[in-house]
Amino acid sequence: MTSAPDGTWLASAGNDATVRIWDPRAGRLLHTLTGHTQRVVALVAEPDGAWLASAGRDATVRIWDLRTGGLRHTMTGHAGGVTALAVAPDGTQLASAGADATVRVWDPAGGHRRAALRVGHPLRSAVWVDRTRVVVAGERGLYFLRVAGTAERSRAGPRSGGRGVRRVPAARAKC
Repeated sequence: MTSAPDGTWLASAGNDATVRIWDPRAGRLLHTLTGHTQRVVALVAEPDGAWLASAGRDATVRIWDLRTGGLRHTMTGHAGGVTALAVAPDGTQLASAGADATVRVWDPAGGHRRAALRVGHPLRSAVWVDRTRVVVAGERGLYFLRVAGTAERSRAGPRSGGRGVRRVPAARAKC
């Protein structure tokens, strides 16, 4: 689940491949968003609450307009289910992490991919920590990614001199 920053709506994801938008004050269903073909497992709201991203086992990321309940974009590229989403604090970038061991950075306004990175192990969660950094976690620990510009790719490695990606093994990661 996720909610609008101002509390005006709540989104829930379902095993039935739908996303439901609720009025949390009245407990009333506002929209049922359809389009995914398999279970929806991740949701994230844009910082001002204008759009919602959903992702699922169908390997897609979808951007929804919450004023209308309509689909804005369907983004593809993952080879397996998408397991996590994170949005940049200013709402201009969206990260998706997947069971295919990749992180993809998207332009949610235009619906196109800005960058992709293979980390080598399936991923389970993601959080955007500031304007240029996203952290993803998976079977082998945390990966700290710096996303600078719109086309920069970083390489995964045990150490990259403070640039790009730094991996903290699971045994040493503090979660």
